[in-house]
Amino acid sequence: MKLFIFIIQSFALILLISGCAQPKEATHQSLVAQQLPILLDFKALTTATNGTHSYQISPDGEKLAWLKDSFDNNGNPLTTLHFKNLKTGKTGEFNYWVSFFEWMPDSRNLIYVPQFDDMKSKIFFLDTEYPTQFIKPFYDKNNQINVVDLLFNDPENILIRHNSGDTKIFNLYRLNIKTKKETLLFKVDKELTIDGFIIDDRVKGGSIFAYIKDNRKIYQFGTDKLLFDTGKNGEVAHAMLNHSNNTLTILANNNSDKIQLIELDLATNEVTTLYSNDNVDVDRYYYDNNHAPALAASYPDYQEIKIFNPNYKKLVSNFYQKGKNEIFISSTDNKDQKFTVKQYNEYGYNIYLYDATNNKKELLSQSKSHHYSQFLATQKPIQFTSRDGLTLNGYITLPKGIKPNNLPTVLLVHGGPHARDYWGFNSEAQLLANRGYAVIQVNFRGSIGYGYEFTSSGYGEFSKAMHNDLIDGVNWAVEQGITDPNNVAIMGASYGGYATLVGMTLTPDKFSCGVDIFGMSDLELMVKNFPEPWKRYEDIWVNYIGDFNDPEMKQQRTQQSPINFVNNMNAPLLVIQGDSDAVVIPEQSRRFVEAAKKAGKNVQYWEMNNVGHHYGTPRQARKLARKVDNFLSQCIGGRSAG
Repeated sequence: MKLFIFIIQSFALILLISGCAQPKEATHQSLVAQQLPILLDFKALTTATNGTHSYQISPDGEKLAWLKDSFDNNGNPLTTLHFKNLKTGKTGEFNYWVSFFEWMPDSRNLIYVPQFDDMKSKIFFLDTEYPTQFIKPFYDKNNQINVVDLLFNDPENILIRHNSGDTKIFNLYRLNIKTKKETLLFKVDKELTIDGFIIDDRVKGGSIFAYIKDNRKIYQFGTDKLLFDTGKNGEVAHAMLNHSNNTLTILANNNSDKIQLIELDLATNEVTTLYSNDNVDVDRYYYDNNHAPALAASYPDYQEIKIFNPNYKKLVSNFYQKGKNEIFISSTDNKDQKFTVKQYNEYGYNIYLYDATNNKKELLSQSKSHHYSQFLATQKPIQFTSRDGLTLNGYITLPKGIKPNNLPTVLLVHGGPHARDYWGFNSEAQLLANRGYAVIQVNFRGSIGYGYEFTSSGYGEFSKAMHNDLIDGVNWAVEQGITDPNNVAIMGASYGGYATLVGMTLTPDKFSCGVDIFGMSDLELMVKNFPEPWKRYEDIWVNYIGDFNDPEMKQQRTQQSPINFVNNMNAPLLVIQGDSDAVVIPEQSRRFVEAAKKAGKNVQYWEMNNVGHHYGTPRQARKLARKVDNFLSQCIGGRSAG
């Protein structure tokens, strides 16, 4: 499988609405006399028709593996790993919970590296020749592990980074998958923080070609020669040695505002821009079997694509149509002939196996939502100007079949904040729109994807300009006649939860209610309990909320912490928190709720058992969804599943 490169790792926020019990009709005046589409449930919009997903083609192109949602003997949800020999048709499965995987170079074994709520990791290898054997961890050293390279030319070794008990220092090791022996390749000291390695995997055992320092400089390993510098405020998002020529392919904002896909000639130091977008960063790229660029994509509103490899050109012509659908390539074989492709739009997705040699495609899986597309809402890009003149982008999803006039509205805030929203199938937005709500998603300043200047304009602006952008998004919708200003809810998870608490306490007259899902209420408490494995990303947070050790910044964080303004609340609030969350610790929600109740405020609280920084088991997620569904119905008048 070829690696796909992301500029960002957005935090996935998926609202799961449970099946109908006793549906409640809408009470908002704009909805009472309207004929809304049929009431859709959780399974209609969050599952596949055959329960399968995450398809991957093996490197030799002869096997296919995928995940399937099912149940164990006790009726508990279970996601299992299945595989099939495409030549013989023989199938098999591993009867263990597996949430993601990747093929090993031998096309026989698969690797699974789960990250647990306590931020520890394990490595599992799954042998397709013996799928019924008991599976035990291959590597279990009570630390956090990241796989760096699977070394497709060396079936005996992989490269990993782990913290060896030190939460900030991730050294690089070669791990022999037969003997379990690991060899230290690069030791990271406190003065030399390494943000990534460029590996030459043509060398058996993997050889370090270069390393990335300070997120913006590339040094050759061994000589420490500076090969590339993005310039002040630059960022190297990814870099790879191109096997087909003596170059590096780099995602970086090379002395410019936007991240571009560029090529560095190692012999001449000449830099060539391969792909750029004037409005946004180049978001991701795919590379071929020689590690040469094959396809790149950016997302100004809808997906835009640049093609480099002829086989990918065939693929794109079969699956992509700008503004109507988008594509995501999840795997290829080692000849760049067979692909697994996810094609999607705002109504759902299809997953295909595509063979470029004969231009044939086979449908592997499809979201159930496709069966209800006639009832689903259209998601459209929006653009407006902030109060201080900044151009802001986002998306709006409107209820199907009714006039978008004076609607109850949900302001849905993405997490991060070092993330962004995209156009495409969003079950959360669709389910909210199905209830009768207009759904607004704003890529506020501080979000990524729109260049350094836009992201950095959010630095230091927690609860200030970042929040003003969200309010300006609501005001825009009110001015368009879409939103009823007296019936607006704000909701989100993680940073989106923090934004919800800010909205409820610092701009309380703007919102009729809020839903905070594991959001921070006290920034100083966050600083004191900063997740240890995040220490290597501490600089990003310092940009947003100030130097952790600066007394003046501490005072500013006090003013940016919603817990200190609980008395301002004047509308209902629903708070949801996982009791095992190591990112936003439970005290963040517990203390806020305690203070709010003490002040006589209307706040509901639900703490999920054995849940970290996520929505828990499918059963817990459905319960969460039902709480949100009924809460919003009571608050701003949409219908609910009951």
